Amino acid sequence: MNEALNISNLAMGGFYLLLLIPLLLFHRWQLGLGRAVVVAALRMTLQLAVVGLYLQALFEFQNLGLNVLWLTVMIVVAGYSICRRAEVKLKAVMPAVIAGQVVALLVILPALLAGVIQADPWWQAQYMIPVAGMLLGNCLTANVLAIERWYSGLKEKQNEYQFYMAMGAPNPAQPFIKTAIKTALAPQLASMTTLGIVSLPGMMTGQILGGTEPLLAVKYQLVIMVAIFISATLSAATSLAVVSRYAFNRYGQLII
Repeated sequence: MNEALNISNLAMGGFYLLLLIPLLLFHRWQLGLGRAVVVAALRMTLQLAVVGLYLQALFEFQNLGLNVLWLTVMIVVAGYSICRRAEVKLKAVMPAVIAGQVVALLVILPALLAGVIQADPWWQAQYMIPVAGMLLGNCLTANVLAIERWYSGLKEKQNEYQFYMAMGAPNPAQPFIKTAIKTALAPQLASMTTLGIVSLPGMMTGQILGGTEPLLAVKYQLVIMVAIFISATLSAATSLAVVSRYAFNRYGQLII
């Protein structure tokens, strides 16, 4: 198959002009979203341009230390975003969230890159950084859902939690953790069951556009989807397990 066709800067800039369509509609409907759309588009373009330049440097250097440094930045930023979107206290919950993501990456990345893809070396930036980005992106969504559901459930059903404590339950927060995990994994399961019928995933589409054989692109997409589901499960479960250890005082009151 042929390699991916190049996109000229002029053509890309022209395509951006189509954003005028939603902007005009938002203006007509008086939604007040025009500024937000412009800022979002500019930030997206700037951020991806900077990341693209940095990744080019990473691919050329092939340095494990630089790869780990970039992964650390990704994990910290993701942890911050999770806490903000879940509306929980940053200092109290962020260590647990970071621990969950680190556990997920430590389990999945070596197994996937060294065992399945067989990259040489396995920490090669061309594979490690994009794969880690996909995993962290999905871990972010799963953790936001899990922590928000767990936290709101405990606040809304404090009497139920106190009842479990009074009955001598060894882990009175366990029912809330179960509900939170189910909520967090529901989108992942829905995506897995409809993949290929309802939608073609972005990674598979990108590889095909880049010239990869469709069946090879399918193989990559399958292992990535399995990796995403496992990492989302591990990160959410670890985050909740860690944060629940210091979320209560000795009287069972929620203190975070």
